[in-house]
Amino acid sequence: MARISRFYTHRHERGISLMFVVVAIFALLGMAALAVDLVTLYVAKGQAQRVADSAALAGAKTLIERGLTADPIDTQNTWTASCFQAKAQAIVMGNSGTIGGVAPATVTPCFPNGGACNATCPAPSAIGTGYGVNPQVAVTVRSEPLPLFLSKIWGQSTATVSATARAEGFNPSGTEIPVAAKCVTPWLMPNIDPYNNTPIFDATSGQILNNEPTTPGDLEGVIGRAFKLVTGCPGALGCGGTVNAPVRVLGPPVTLTYYPIDLPNPAASGPSCSVVGTFQQNITACNPTPIACGSQVNLDTTANPNNVGNNQLAIDCLIGASAPGAGNGQDTLDATTFPYEINAGTTHNGVLSGTQISTSRSVVTIPVYDSGPGPVFTKPVSPVTVIGFVQALVVSSDPVSGEPTIQILNISGCSAVARVSSVPPVGLNEASPVPVRLIHP
Repeated sequence: MARISRFYTHRHERGISLMFVVVAIFALLGMAALAVDLVTLYVAKGQAQRVADSAALAGAKTLIERGLTADPIDTQNTWTASCFQAKAQAIVMGNSGTIGGVAPATVTPCFPNGGACNATCPAPSAIGTGYGVNPQVAVTVRSEPLPLFLSKIWGQSTATVSATARAEGFNPSGTEIPVAAKCVTPWLMPNIDPYNNTPIFDATSGQILNNEPTTPGDLEGVIGRAFKLVTGCPGALGCGGTVNAPVRVLGPPVTLTYYPIDLPNPAASGPSCSVVGTFQQNITACNPTPIACGSQVNLDTTANPNNVGNNQLAIDCLIGASAPGAGNGQDTLDATTFPYEINAGTTHNGVLSGTQISTSRSVVTIPVYDSGPGPVFTKPVSPVTVIGFVQALVVSSDPVSGEPTIQILNISGCSAVARVSSVPPVGLNEASPVPVRLIHP
């Protein structure tokens, strides 16, 4: 009887387990809905950040390629055209990305150097004095409404995500921060402005000295000027000889001595045109070995690395010229106003000739060494310390000597501290001496 009584005492609790199971199922479904949709939004947020990062980097790189950081004291205010081009490039790059499988709903660049991030290209007075040194581009992207799935049971059918990135073109001149660059062209150039026979930057501090960009009729500044590089190692002995050479010749044309350097391991692939020799391969293709502030480089002592025919072919191959000299299909630099414009040549694939472009294969990085005061100097002895870089557009090869004519776009000086610093250099994976980097607000 006692057992029967206990049985009947709990009969009213029948089905309670089923209720618990039903409640648990609803709870699990809710958590599953939250988990699935949170993962969807998390993935979309990562995609949005990558789109914003690439757009900001593209905008900042556009400013660097136009030589903007070569004006550290903001002597020029005609940067508006560069601002518009950087903005357009950032928008194009942003719209080429996807968030949740579709292009962003909005891509909004702005320029934060002055503090507030100006969504439109502001007046020069509003941009801040840092714009001519380390210009910044910020980009905010927002997604189209992203469909949610199980969250619809809570009444939420879509959501959007956004992300912001800020990129900076970093010119280390005058700082203690080392930089490095890949794809360095094997021409070692002295720290001399051939027009004024003065240093381009201070060999101790790395501070740019002759920093005013040149425009037509201007007698100061090396930025934008064109001059010819002439080897300091002529003849069959190359740099194995004992030749001394003048730093500059006032011409015309104005020339500056350079030395061919030995860069190991040239790139395995490059332009389709064929060149002979490691030195020539390092002209046409990107050498993956980074050269940093304070790097030691050796002069090329192979027999006659400056073979006229091979050098001419290598330079024309690099710039896409159909023949030596100007006007043979290569890209050109319009130095009429600063910041300068790079215009596509007839051989620039997929781009109409004369169109402004944000980058060019004719733009190279050239290492610089301390040659002393000049105008005549002794050939440097290997190994030679790199104290800075210039970024230049290769205009053409000479029809007779095969030597290059260049126009300088940017200068990047390394301080004595940066040259011995143990801090990892900025820009190890870039081909520019003024690296573009993502920074935090």
